[in-house]
Amino acid sequence: MTIRTHLALAAAMALLVAGCGSKSETEVASGTYTDPATGKTAEYKVSGSKDGEDGNVTVKTEDGEMRFGTDAKLPAGLTPYPGSKMTGGFAGSSDGKQGGVASFEVKAKAADVVAHYRSQIEAVGLKVKSEMKAGDTILIGAEKPGDANTTIQVTATQEGDMVQGAVTYGSGA
Repeated sequence: MTIRTHLALAAAMALLVAGCGSKSETEVASGTYTDPATGKTAEYKVSGSKDGEDGNVTVKTEDGEMRFGTDAKLPAGLTPYPGSKMTGGFAGSSDGKQGGVASFEVKAKAADVVAHYRSQIEAVGLKVKSEMKAGDTILIGAEKPGDANTTIQVTATQEGDMVQGAVTYGSGA
């Protein structure tokens, strides 16, 4: 197994453990893991909210960092749609590259949510290159002119009076 496989397994197990911690704990577990095949090490930290509802896992290696959990972050220049609840996601960085996904839910109309993100995407200098509507889902994709590696995609699905969605982003060469 590679260190990435071990890290993925560790992250999955840690997320399960995060929900089992005491409601008063913020750090559930932390430590260092060594891949027996390569000798490379990774640091991990598992944390949970005081009420046991939210949790996060961070894994750091010499190659970069990966973060999973409920404290999802949007890329610079984007703010959540008013009233949104960030429901999870992950972010990673390595060798000058970064990316991630931030998922959310909000009582709103999908078209309004997408319009909110579109205006912010354009304000940070990205250009919307694609737009698709399929059933109750709207998706837009944008990239930075002259830099196809800097991208943002927004997906919003109408489910009754709620919108479930995600912002996916990446940057770097």
